[in-house]
Amino acid sequence: MINYHGMKEGNMNLKRHNPRRQLIVVAWCTFITCVLAGCSSGGANDQGELFIKVLDAPANYQEINIVVDRVSIHRTGSTPDVGWTVVSTTSSGKFNLLHLLNGRNLQLVLNKVAVGTYDQIKLNYGACTIMADDLEQSLQQDSSIQSGNTILYGFQVVEGQQVQLTLDFDAYRSVLKNGELYMFKPHIRVQNTLLSGSIAGSVLDSGRTVVPAAIVTYTGIDTVRTASELPYGSFQLSDLPEGIYSVAVVPESPFLEADTINNIKVVRRLQTNLGAIHLQYRK
Repeated sequence: MINYHGMKEGNMNLKRHNPRRQLIVVAWCTFITCVLAGCSSGGANDQGELFIKVLDAPANYQEINIVVDRVSIHRTGSTPDVGWTVVSTTSSGKFNLLHLLNGRNLQLVLNKVAVGTYDQIKLNYGACTIMADDLEQSLQQDSSIQSGNTILYGFQVVEGQQVQLTLDFDAYRSVLKNGELYMFKPHIRVQNTLLSGSIAGSVLDSGRTVVPAAIVTYTGIDTVRTASELPYGSFQLSDLPEGIYSVAVVPESPFLEADTINNIKVVRRLQTNLGAIHLQYRK
C-alpha cells in the first residue's frame, strides 16, 4: 500500500521499498512477478528457487478471469522443442486480474530450479473468461498462444543470489473484441525487478477532491499505465527501469485539464513520491 503519511504536496521524495510489501501497479495492465532465489546446496545439482506472483490494475471490463495451467522455463542453448522445465502446474483455479490492483497479488509459482541460464518463459492457459456489461463469456485464446504463450527473455540463476523478474500483462492491449467474441492475445513487458524503481502519488482536483484518472508513462519500449484509486486518489507505477520519466495524468472528467509532470528520476529499489497532483478545472 502507498504510505500517505509521508506524502507531501509539491514535494518529490525518494522512499526505499520494503521488499515484503512491494507495490507493482500498471494501469490497464497486469503483472506477474518472478523471483528466482539462488540457494546454496553444496552439491553438483545446485538449485535456485522460482517464485511467481500475479498482479494487476484495471482494464475497461468488470472482470478478466485467467487460468494458468502450467508455467515452464527454457534452458539457454537447448533446441526449441527440448530444454523445458515445468516449474508449476498450478491448482489455484481462475483468478480475476482486476482484483489484483495496486500491489495486491496472487502467488502462482514457488519451486526449485537448477542454477543456470534461461532464455524463455512459457505460460499455458486454461479456460479464461471475461465479464463485460454484466455478462460473463469465454475469453478465446489467440491461435498464437494455444500451445503456450512463450516470452523471450534471458535471465540467470546464480547460486546464493536472487533474480526477480516482472512480467507485465497489458490487459488493455491483451483483450481484443472481434464482433461478439473477446480474444485473449497477451501483450507482456518483462523487467528485472531488482533493477527497477517506482513512481507514486495521488490525484486531486483544485478543491482537494479525489479525481479518477489514468496515469501513463513510457519506458522507451513500452507504455505503462495505472489509475488513481479510492479513497485517496492514489496510484503507483512500478517496475520501471532506472531513468528520467514524464508522467501524463488524464482525468476521466471532461471538465478537468490533463497534466504532465516531467523530469521524474527513477532509481532502482527506490520509490519516487510525487505527492498530490492537483488538476485544474477547464475555463
